[in-house]
Order: sequence, then structure tokens, then C-alpha cells
Amino acid sequence: MLFGNSCSEKQEVHISKTLVFDGKLYELDKDIPFSGVIYNTYVSGKREYEGVYVKGRPRGLLIYWYENGQKMREGKLKNGSPIGRWKYYNQDGLLDKTIDH
Repeated sequence: MLFGNSCSEKQEVHISKTLVFDGKLYELDKDIPFSGVIYNTYVSGKREYEGVYVKGRPRGLLIYWYENGQKMREGKLKNGSPIGRWKYYNQDGLLDKTIDH
């Protein structure tokens, strides 16, 4: 018997299919805080950003892209706040700066 998601796969949900209640993110029509990857897209359909949520709170890698597909910035969050080293790129995809949090 095969199941749709294994324990190692992170569920991906578009931000429009979620809501925030009492400071936590929930998937629409669900009673437990969301754990998985939240993303948004540009009108073109290309991914604008994606970030990991655990029990309804941002925790883990967050990546933004320019509309041309090049990475804009990336870093980790813990309870919504930046931690560690964040990398920022120019529109050509070249590393512009790093900031340690």
C-alpha cells in the first residue's frame, strides 16, 4: 500500500490557502497549526518565495527569488526572526552581501 506523503516529505501549500489565527498559520479548513512549506508565486507563475513552518510558526529556511528566477535572498528563521547568516543577491544572481544575525 502506498501513501501520498512520506514522513520525510514536507507538504507545500500556497499562501492563499492559509490564514493566521492567534499568531499561528493554519491551512484553510484545518484545526491544527501548519507544518511544511509555504510559498507564493509571481503572476507569471514563477516562485516568489518559500519558507518552512513548524507548528504554525516560521522556522527554518526562507528563500526569495526575483521574478527573473534568480535568488534574491536566503536565510533561516526561528519563530519569525532571522538567525544565522543571511545571503543577499543581485538580480544577476551574484552574491551582494551577507548579514549575520
